[in-house]
Amino acid sequence: MKRTLLCASALALGAGSAMAGGLDRSGQSVLAIFDANNTTSVSFGHVMPSVTGEDAAGNDYDVGENYQQYGFSYTNQINEQFNYSLIFDQPYGADVDYNNNPATSALGGTFADLNSRALTFVGRYKVTDRFSVFAGIKAEQVNAEVGLNGTAYRTPIALGAAAATANNTFGTSNITPQLLGANAGLAGAAAQAQAAGVLDSFLPPVPVGGGATAPASAVLANQTNGALTNFFPTGGYRFEMEDDTKPGYLIGAAYEIPDIALRFAATYHFEIEHKADTTERLLGQTIRDEVEYVTPQSLNLEFQTGIAEGTLLTAGYRWTEFSAVDVVPTALGADLVNLEDSHRYTLGVGRQFNDKFAGSITLIYEPEGEGDTVSPLGPTDGLFGVTLGMRYVNGPFNISGGINYSKLGDADAGVQDVAVASFEDNSVVGIGFKAQMKF
Repeated sequence: MKRTLLCASALALGAGSAMAGGLDRSGQSVLAIFDANNTTSVSFGHVMPSVTGEDAAGNDYDVGENYQQYGFSYTNQINEQFNYSLIFDQPYGADVDYNNNPATSALGGTFADLNSRALTFVGRYKVTDRFSVFAGIKAEQVNAEVGLNGTAYRTPIALGAAAATANNTFGTSNITPQLLGANAGLAGAAAQAQAAGVLDSFLPPVPVGGGATAPASAVLANQTNGALTNFFPTGGYRFEMEDDTKPGYLIGAAYEIPDIALRFAATYHFEIEHKADTTERLLGQTIRDEVEYVTPQSLNLEFQTGIAEGTLLTAGYRWTEFSAVDVVPTALGADLVNLEDSHRYTLGVGRQFNDKFAGSITLIYEPEGEGDTVSPLGPTDGLFGVTLGMRYVNGPFNISGGINYSKLGDADAGVQDVAVASFEDNSVVGIGFKAQMKF
């Protein structure tokens, strides 16, 4: 009974993982370690977000892309005290695309495509009939492609590139994007004159041929306006991060009272350090380099207990430290991720109807973040969802299914903490299936 209800609940939860907690996808649960010995399972989920918004110019956005989730696990024992699981999942992901015209919309041409895969080996040692400890090692692979475009990104990115070029040319670090913007006339005539005076006070005149020179401020104004003009024709900013595979680790412990189907399990995933080759394209230039980043540490708390004959209560909490994830490419010089930590709470009830059928209902909640704006690459804030699960058992074979509907929290997408588009009344639907065989 306890396994039937637990698996129905766990599968339904997986169906509701869309748009959850920043880049979270699978939830990184290792509950497969508690499956019956010599058990294999495969799972599939299809997620359909509806994420729409509007910018100040009246452009409508529909940015949520459908995606699929796959999973696999195998569990067996070596002896009565030690068992193990092999688990494949896709822990993180992003599928966002703004299909509008970049030149006439705040975020047109912006997109994110992040993929990850992890293969984890977990071993569990039963200290007593009730208490066990477990640990695991994983191989985690990540790649990504991101584009930043539209009128909201044009000025800060073009000015940032122009400032970097100017500082390199003059051998200084005092030329800021804000100073270049004012010098190019973006803040009015008075600010332009003041910025030109500042630049010419510490930069020498620039040779322009034939022995003539020109004030540095005039040369930089032409270069800055050229960068602004060429931003859209050259495709905005593009970033590609190649596959990188690194090892990671987890530890955990569990307490169980089998007679009442009680289990409390805590799993801690360590932060994983990555280094990947990158390609950036900006203003007609291609910059190849590498970037160092981490995938975050996280903590899963998972609880279940029987509360009546044939009835199981489940609860869970997941914390993921996305605030520690910084991806700062060379040419861009700014963080592409910029997310807050995520917190996910779940509460569910499972009911066994007969020897073959069981069902569950699970509530999912993620609180809103503390910031006034969110990244355009994840333009929602918070979540509340309901998941229904069903499981059918026939001897050693069983199949589970779940469907989730989640209401996504309203959010203002911002660039440099300035709101540029509003996203309201959005939702996501996820469906999942899991087939399991005990040999």
